Amino acid sequence: MRVVYVNADCGIPVFGDKGAAVHVREMTRALREIGCETRLLATRLGNGDPSDLVTITELVEAPARAAFGGDMTGRESKERACLAAALGIEARLARLYELHPFDMIYERYSLWSAAGVRAAAKLGIPVVVEVNAPLVEEQATYRNLVLGETARALEAEVFGNASALVIVSEGLRGYVVERGAPPGKVHVLGNAVDLARFNPSARPAALDLDPKAFVIGFTGSLKNWHGIDVLLEAFRLVRQQAANAHLLVVGDGPKRGWAEGFAKGARLEDAITMTGWVDHTALPSLIARMDVATAPYPPSENSYFSPLKLYEYLAVGRPIVASAIGQTADVVKNGINGLLTPPGDAVALADALLALRADPVRAARLARAAAIEGARHSWTRNARAVAELAARLRRAA
Repeated sequence: MRVVYVNADCGIPVFGDKGAAVHVREMTRALREIGCETRLLATRLGNGDPSDLVTITELVEAPARAAFGGDMTGRESKERACLAAALGIEARLARLYELHPFDMIYERYSLWSAAGVRAAAKLGIPVVVEVNAPLVEEQATYRNLVLGETARALEAEVFGNASALVIVSEGLRGYVVERGAPPGKVHVLGNAVDLARFNPSARPAALDLDPKAFVIGFTGSLKNWHGIDVLLEAFRLVRQQAANAHLLVVGDGPKRGWAEGFAKGARLEDAITMTGWVDHTALPSLIARMDVATAPYPPSENSYFSPLKLYEYLAVGRPIVASAIGQTADVVKNGINGLLTPPGDAVALADALLALRADPVRAARLARAAAIEGARHSWTRNARAVAELAARLRRAA
């Protein structure tokens, strides 16, 4: 099958640090691994070699914001530049098809693009749109959205006209249907993991820690909705009963300064290691150094995300303590391959961590079950599911 993968999001360079960039790289690589001739159309590449991801990579860069001039705010000029890039991708898809006909378009949904949907309609081929988040809602709530009506209109166009929508969690179903997606076209396909890198054979990282330390770990962005504040409070409680406990925080973000201040105020600087951002290829060994891995998400009315960290913890075979919320509670089976605690409850989180420290046999049993579950969630499996869905769409057409 010949596939064009479209990433029109100007904020996600293919070789970036965000989880979204990891998703783009892994999915394109997996499509090629299952035998698809895959081209990648993106607005930003970043620093990296795409030759191991796809057959051919093409860039359609956004125009410089200054091109829109006038009295526009910086935010509006950025949004208009992204709209222009999407139009450029739409035109490039039509030209590509004339030279190298392809069988389907797979587009990662972004705020300003209906390129895949529009091109597919003109070319008479299926388009599968991957939806990872309620982007319009997120942008309006957490950042700034100037061209809101345009974004909502594009969202309705994409959701209503895609051949199929692949959403990363059940929590997104209501959102996409409410905004125009026919229910029968919506399919859930959670995130996944590269099993060649993340597996129980990963060598633990050589960190300057006491070999007897009980290492509690976390990977991801240090943002409000990742629960780093709950984790630090839980760790403070753990240290009151376990002097050998050590917290390993892998990642960076807006709350790092707050976290460092908390550590200093609680006199825990020597008990906490904060690595900052690390290359994604370094994560398996860091996760392998953890005695327990955590996903301490706070309470949320709509937990729609599909945490990459969760699948990586599982695949490496770490016992997990996570919040009983959203997809996390679906994948982590309490007492079988991990422990679940109420979201935002630092006391319950501390108790669960101490329980695993006190019972290494139980922790080892959870770790073995975690590895078995993790092995079920590969990017290759996801790519096959997408290819099969596209094949059904082509037969139906």
